[in-house]
Amino acid sequence: MSIKQIQIKVQDLTLGMYVSGLDRPWSQTPFPLQGFHVRTPADVETLKSYCSYVYIDVTKGKAPLNIADAKVRVPDQKPAINMPSISREKVRFTAPKDRNIASFIPTPIVIRRDVYKTTVPMRVEAAKAQKIIRELKGSLAVASKMIAKGRDVDLKSLRASVDDMVGSVLRCPDAFTWLLRLRHKDQHSHDHSLRSAMWAVQFARYAGMAKDEITILCLGTLLKDVGKVKISNQILRKTDRTAEEQEEYQRFVEYGVEMLRASRTIEPRVISVVRYHCENYNGTGFPEGIMGSKIPLLARIAGIATTYDAISNPREIAEPVAPSRAVSLLYNMRDTRFQDDLVVNFIRSIGLYPTGTMVELTTGDIGVVLEQHPESRLTPQVAVLDRLSGDLNNNCIIIDLKDELEARKRLMDSGRDNVMNVDKIAIARDLEPTGYDIDLANISSLFLSAAGLDDTPSASGGILGGIRQRLFKTQS
Repeated sequence: MSIKQIQIKVQDLTLGMYVSGLDRPWSQTPFPLQGFHVRTPADVETLKSYCSYVYIDVTKGKAPLNIADAKVRVPDQKPAINMPSISREKVRFTAPKDRNIASFIPTPIVIRRDVYKTTVPMRVEAAKAQKIIRELKGSLAVASKMIAKGRDVDLKSLRASVDDMVGSVLRCPDAFTWLLRLRHKDQHSHDHSLRSAMWAVQFARYAGMAKDEITILCLGTLLKDVGKVKISNQILRKTDRTAEEQEEYQRFVEYGVEMLRASRTIEPRVISVVRYHCENYNGTGFPEGIMGSKIPLLARIAGIATTYDAISNPREIAEPVAPSRAVSLLYNMRDTRFQDDLVVNFIRSIGLYPTGTMVELTTGDIGVVLEQHPESRLTPQVAVLDRLSGDLNNNCIIIDLKDELEARKRLMDSGRDNVMNVDKIAIARDLEPTGYDIDLANISSLFLSAAGLDDTPSASGGILGGIRQRLFKTQS
């Protein structure tokens, strides 16, 4: 019998090989369920972030030089998961007629890794990010009101707030991600735009885009929904619109463009992001139905960021999904809704477990991802919630999965008797956001209080004070 599939270490992969299986479920990675060819060194680097070894099919791709000595190994075959499709804002798309996407294939984005380094610890940056978010929300609210009234926008003030946001994400992306993922429910008016802008800026940071370009992208994503002020609340809130209502709803893009042009202070490239962020790669979007390279790059990025946030945030859809499933859903939109390489690199930029993700550890404990390691995204810092007290919102212990020995010690010191029953302390899976009685906003408050970043009176005494002392102790 001829060799078909063999197991090799990820570092031994070469271009042209066909990866047919992984050492972990496909659903826990951004890769397609059916396998893929290794076409660039970046594919190998991404695999290193998720796997120690993989299976290659030598009938579909290049074989290793020492194939004669290789031992045949067949990976577990599991049925493919049929992911439901989620379209942005439940838009009814119509395929364009007599148009060929091959004529408008864009140039793949150039990824310039390591242009921006994390220069500030998250605990330090979080204090600045809190202030930046407050000021940015205020500037965005004022700008939206001015635009709605047809008055000139104080672009200098808004631009200053955007520059502060971009600077924060460039210094330490996890701080902004953490604070926006765990916002209080009564602070939601502009949070979707803020989160979408944050995802877009985080991707641009990963790609090494110029700071001026990132600022334009951020401004455009923040203002993308400004035209919705002219759409009735009845249509905005309706989940099953008629064809006529859907047509009226989609006009929010045109309204927004008109309003921004009337303000006379918004740059044309910012307006371009707003104008084209609902267009689709295959020409089935709106308002113009353009496709491929005809859609400006920054608008393509804004569209991906907006869709990812709508899928993964519990206040944006009726049934939110865990980040790993949101990644799979987004991946399935390649070459239809969005440009293939942009989707793949966007997923790489946010990681499988973004900051704020609820996870279950191999010990059975529930935790929340606090901060990622760019070079090791499967081993982030995690706030392990206190299941011993019967109240998951009452206390937590912070561990770093990158240092497993120290993480094991801290869990044992906290009184957990299940630590010795597992071979490795790691993330077993991520969790659906609404599946547990956990107040993530409260966990955020505990975390920031422990870091000395919460300026509320309750942070210095009482329950929060005690928690703060314990958290400091666990990290000393």
